[in-house]
Amino acid sequence: MFLLPKGNPLAENVPISKLQLPDALEKLKNGKLTGCAIFDFPAADCALVYDEGKLVTAIVHRDGNEIKDQAALQSLVELMLLASSGTFSVYALSKDITLAVMALVGGPATIDSQEIKLIDFKALLDRIKTEQMTATLKIYTPERAGLIFYRNGATVGFFHDASTGIETSAGEVQQIAGLPGARVDLRVLADTDGFVLDLAGLIDIRALWEASSGNPFATPAPTAVAAPSEPTAPAPAAAASTLSADEIEAAIFDLANRFVGKLGRTLAEKELMNIGSVASLKDPDKLQEFLAAIEKGSKLLASSNKIKEMKEAISAQAAQL
Repeated sequence: MFLLPKGNPLAENVPISKLQLPDALEKLKNGKLTGCAIFDFPAADCALVYDEGKLVTAIVHRDGNEIKDQAALQSLVELMLLASSGTFSVYALSKDITLAVMALVGGPATIDSQEIKLIDFKALLDRIKTEQMTATLKIYTPERAGLIFYRNGATVGFFHDASTGIETSAGEVQQIAGLPGARVDLRVLADTDGFVLDLAGLIDIRALWEASSGNPFATPAPTAVAAPSEPTAPAPAAAASTLSADEIEAAIFDLANRFVGKLGRTLAEKELMNIGSVASLKDPDKLQEFLAAIEKGSKLLASSNKIKEMKEAISAQAAQL
């Protein structure tokens, strides 16, 4: 169960459809948020943790997998653009709880899915105190989950799946610990010596958003459509190809998806609309324009080698037109 604490609500259950991601994250930065931004999608969840306006940790839970930090931000853009629904909430938290949440979201698992009955729980709590851990202890079953937050070995709060805010009593979490099959995770914040990395400085969310947010299903402007007087029949030289134009177009989109991901496919669809149609790729200048456009849009999504391989593969497909 993906569970994060709710603190002082600054925004709750805002429909994703009303959100421009770069603008929203800019507001959290400028407002110097200390706390969490939570995105709830039908098939995924995302959390962004902020410390005084710095985006210090990001995580996406999707298809049973955890995606973190820069890759999580890329996945978030993809989810925002492709999801049919979802909500966005922002909660301010104390500094102590935020550091514990940083451990929960990004810290290494000191204990991972261990059954409580196999643990000396008192010894574990003594260890947290003695080693002055800043950490989150998650206690859970398939149906319930509770969190205990620590700062420098001291307990600073509790939260569970029925909480409306940070609690000071361990009662409900203790009840979860007593349920049959209850398990424990302990995630500890690594020592950063006071240095906090701002993920927003490592990836340009606005550029990524703008490169990826074109609507591939929009009706293209009339000026972008090839003039009726242009020949539409395939050139005789292409007669040797066994693929139709539609099949080549589908192959190009599949290549973009394979090398760059779903956002690559969306990008390829948008840029192909911009030049007119797949038939336009028979023109060497139009082909180069198309390749340059998808290379520019893919720079934040894939390595230079992947982009190079994609361009070569797309060129090979276009040569069959």
